[in-house]
Amino acid sequence: MTHALEGLAPIQRESVEARVAQSLRELIVRGELPEGTPLIQRDLAHRLGVSQTPIRHGLSELERAGLVEVGETGRALVRRLTREDFEETYAARLGLEGLAARVGAAAVGPTQLDRMRALHAQLERLGKRQAVDEYLRARWDFHATCYLASGRMRLVAEVERLFWRAERYNRLVLQGSERFARSVDYYRRFLEACEHRDGEDAEAVIHESVRWALDQILDSLPAEAAA
Repeated sequence: MTHALEGLAPIQRESVEARVAQSLRELIVRGELPEGTPLIQRDLAHRLGVSQTPIRHGLSELERAGLVEVGETGRALVRRLTREDFEETYAARLGLEGLAARVGAAAVGPTQLDRMRALHAQLERLGKRQAVDEYLRARWDFHATCYLASGRMRLVAEVERLFWRAERYNRLVLQGSERFARSVDYYRRFLEACEHRDGEDAEAVIHESVRWALDQILDSLPAEAAA
């Protein structure tokens, strides 16, 4: 019995910490904890019904993910959306995600293509509804299906980190039916590139879509000095 309990405890604790980190991330990206909000561990623990230990772990994880910042006094805040952060995050995506698209598109097989076609149809439906939460999840699944075909797991992990770091900016980009339609069209073109195993074309589509996103909201964001 003792051995069984020793094996169970860390799994349970890890599960709680993961759920807390996910809950905090959702509160931030959905705007329920707006940018600049002080993140007081005691208050968050009360709100989520947990101790302060998993809250502390969750805040550390979200700091690494770029959603939380800790000031010189040690005070944690929801990271502000700024022009510089947006530009730097998307510049990193431009390079790394372009590479993942190029090597992934050249390696996709029939099974991956079938999944991508199904996900693209789902993206079309979600785009018409402007269902941003479901759209962003399906969007990552669509791209990840291609990227994972490359077998470059370290690259895919870094691209995924950047994708979710950019989620709040993605939500600003995806405002209005015309922008959703433009976004879905990029996925159509990306799928066509994958169907032709054309890595260079897939990379070009990623580059164009990232630059398009930058053009939509970059000038509307405050500079870090102003924020």
